[in-house]
Amino acid sequence: MDYHSLDEKTTKIIDNIDTLNNKISVIKKKISTISNVNQKLEKNKILKQDVNSNLAFQSIMLKNEFTYYLNIFNFTKTKYSKELMELSEYVLMILISLNKLEIGNEEKKKDIFNQIIYTKKSSKNTSGELKDIFINIINNLKLVDKFIKIFDEYIVKLKTKNNNKNLHSNNFEININYKKEIVNIEYNRYCDKFVKTINYFSECTDNIIEQVEKSNLLKFFLNLKLKDNINIQ
Repeated sequence: MDYHSLDEKTTKIIDNIDTLNNKISVIKKKISTISNVNQKLEKNKILKQDVNSNLAFQSIMLKNEFTYYLNIFNFTKTKYSKELMELSEYVLMILISLNKLEIGNEEKKKDIFNQIIYTKKSSKNTSGELKDIFINIINNLKLVDKFIKIFDEYIVKLKTKNNNKNLHSNNFEININYKKEIVNIEYNRYCDKFVKTINYFSECTDNIIEQVEKSNLLKFFLNLKLKDNINIQ
């Protein structure tokens, strides 16, 4: 697994989410500015605007854009966080199961188990928290790999011991190998899911930001000067 590439993509995902949030703040600020100007104009008999003025239209359109991008922001961030949390929990379950295996090397097992990072659930899903979940998954996947190596060492020693002592324990060896294969399958499965999740949201958030930056409609309403929207008589 290319951890460096995954880290770079995760950083980009979080940057994209933050960029979208910043754009939403800009839209919100523009709406507030228009609202303040509109209120002043309504109190001014000379500069009072018509109900169907361009200023009101601009506000309505920006509110629509604000709701649209806010929904995208919330849906994307929630989905990404949920996917990472589920992966984190599954990997943790594998580690707990592996620690219960009676395969010797208790000191090594204890050392690995003490390195486990537990992910705390949070409803805020801040950028820092999302990064922490990612780091926790990486850390714990590496620990699963270490457990698998201990498992391999145990199987090799067991086979050597049985051969040297001419012990006929084929069924036990078959069962222990089968158990190890199941662990390998689960490990590879979640590694694959982890990589695909990061790749998916990397591409997804890149496209979201591209859409925001290329939106001529959004640029038109955000860059429109208020003086162009007010009929001064």
